[in-house]
Amino acid sequence: AMAYGAQTSWSISAPSRRPLARERRCTFVTRCAGSPFGEVSGKSSASPFGKPSSRPFGGAGGGSPFGTGASSVDPFAAAPAGTDRKEKGGAWGENSRKTRHGKLVEKADYRAWNDVEVFDVPSDLRRPGGEAVVEHVKFFGLEELFPSTGLQEKFNADAAFRTAIRRAIRDDLFVPDPNASDKVNAAISSLSSSLMVNWKSSRTGYASLTKVFADNAVQNLTGENFIQTLGKLCGPVSHGSLIDITSTGRKQERHSWHQDSGLDRFTVMVGFPPESNWTGVGVFSHSCKLSHPLRQDGDEGEVIQWEDYEAGELPVSAIGRPEYSPGREVMVYCDATHLHSAPDETNRESVWRFM
Repeated sequence: AMAYGAQTSWSISAPSRRPLARERRCTFVTRCAGSPFGEVSGKSSASPFGKPSSRPFGGAGGGSPFGTGASSVDPFAAAPAGTDRKEKGGAWGENSRKTRHGKLVEKADYRAWNDVEVFDVPSDLRRPGGEAVVEHVKFFGLEELFPSTGLQEKFNADAAFRTAIRRAIRDDLFVPDPNASDKVNAAISSLSSSLMVNWKSSRTGYASLTKVFADNAVQNLTGENFIQTLGKLCGPVSHGSLIDITSTGRKQERHSWHQDSGLDRFTVMVGFPPESNWTGVGVFSHSCKLSHPLRQDGDEGEVIQWEDYEAGELPVSAIGRPEYSPGREVMVYCDATHLHSAPDETNRESVWRFM
């Protein structure tokens, strides 16, 4: 997460470590509350995580994008109760190897998405007064969000179309730095750079996106409706940032589990797969669903890094590797009730992150 001005665009430095606070405990049940979108019809008129500020998102917010109609029962089996802190190295050991650069990389027997356990947060790491979490990650399809437009079929079938969408948000949302040279601004906004922009307003009225849709026979969809519908999945309180997190190709790396703010706010991810008609993992961030929100040892809204708790590695049984497929192009989760990490193996052109 990163401090962000409404009229500024950024090319995006790893979060810093913080000292531990004293042990805290909680009782009670957390649902990021109240639907931000009602009908999900689409008819509404370099590091990808950024450099943390002390309070990048301000105060606590909320509002569930799952709404009152969402099931309150999590689809995954809960981890055994009473789990205590794990010793360091729990998920590694014989299930790890080193790359040619000597970096440790997981070689774990991951579970299928629907078999991943909810991680039982040790009591001393729970947010004081934090309630048990009753809902986790939710997926949406582009057809569900933008019915009868033809967007989902075109998006999954045409790589040039997907790239044109990424180029269009640079035209519509990127605000050049007046203190930088044309060469620097061009580098910041290039398709190979991870770019942060403000999704809530556009100096062009989202004209480039609208044109891309019209030129590709996507019916009755404007750039404004597209961006605003996705952004509203963040809920009634949102930061207004959109990052196009690029990929340098298929790579492997160790997980780095964290929360962007620890606040009860929602993150929306839109996947851009590595090729057309593709199904697989490595597009979306990997996710660990938590039984309770984590305590915040820094300032409110500051990045929370799992390793700062010195509680050991997360168990492989709790590491979720969400699968991208046609009809599952959009992933939504509450920052406070999940840990997330860049995939240990990346397979994507890019992924968008709305906050």
